[in-house]
Amino acid sequence: ELDDAVAYLKTLSREFVITRGPRGALVWNGQDLLAIDPVKVEAVDTVGAGDMFAGAFLYGRCRGWDHRRAADLASAAAAKLVTRLGPRMSAAETQAVLRDLR
Repeated sequence: ELDDAVAYLKTLSREFVITRGPRGALVWNGQDLLAIDPVKVEAVDTVGAGDMFAGAFLYGRCRGWDHRRAADLASAAAAKLVTRLGPRMSAAETQAVLRDLR
């Protein structure tokens, strides 16, 4: 069960993320469990979506963004990725995701 997994992870980590595909994500920031809404898209290929989410989330956190903003970026980046075949985005697509978040 998801609730059991969250409770267990809280005993192991100061913060964590659980990605849930089209159901969004959960982010534990050490105090609150944040529900991150998914960006609704028509998925074509989900290969690499979790890696994209993780990389984008860490990008935001390394820049000092709060957990919600970093997760919103991660959700947008993963959503963009799954709309076509292949696990990579171009530099222009990456910049567009960042620009759209602001």
